[in-house]
Amino acid sequence: MSTSSPALLLLEDGSSYSGRAFGAEGTTLGEAVFSTGMTGYQETLTDPSYARQIVVMTAPHIGNTGINDEDPESRRVWVAGYVVRDASRRPSNWRSERSLHDELAAQEVVGISDVDTRAITRRLRDQGSMKVSIFSGEAARAPLPELLEQVRSQPGMLGARLAEEVTAEHAYVVEPPTMGGTRNLWERSPPSTWASSR
Repeated sequence: MSTSSPALLLLEDGSSYSGRAFGAEGTTLGEAVFSTGMTGYQETLTDPSYARQIVVMTAPHIGNTGINDEDPESRRVWVAGYVVRDASRRPSNWRSERSLHDELAAQEVVGISDVDTRAITRRLRDQGSMKVSIFSGEAARAPLPELLEQVRSQPGMLGARLAEEVTAEHAYVVEPPTMGGTRNLWERSPPSTWASSR
């Protein structure tokens, strides 16, 4: 569940969006992008291709299935920050092991909730990816010109050598699941109604 601390999302063009802290509190810088996925937020968070990016989720309600240790795409959360409209107050799924808020806080990912993610997405769609920052807690109380300078002065993504940052340190093997094995669904005969209709 998000905290009661204020938070601010600030784009390099000066657009600002006020909300509430979600996950860790503090400051994070990155490139603003959006994700249109309706499900699979845990996969998005742990996708190495989102390194140094602050992801805006267009789906309105995020966090309802919680977090588990079976679905990550990699060894950690890679997003630089996370932006949601309605953060789930508590997870409700039999596979959930902890809340999204707790996971973001544990991995020191600064996020923001209670913002109009559709408005942010439209701006990014029209203007393209921009430098962005999320400020929360004490960091959000600094004068706006100072915060905007932090956003604009951060390094850009052009020429960034991200592969070296996200690559696994050692080779590893992913073993296939052991429960139930695999099954070829096409081995079954089609239903008689299906066959007769052809």
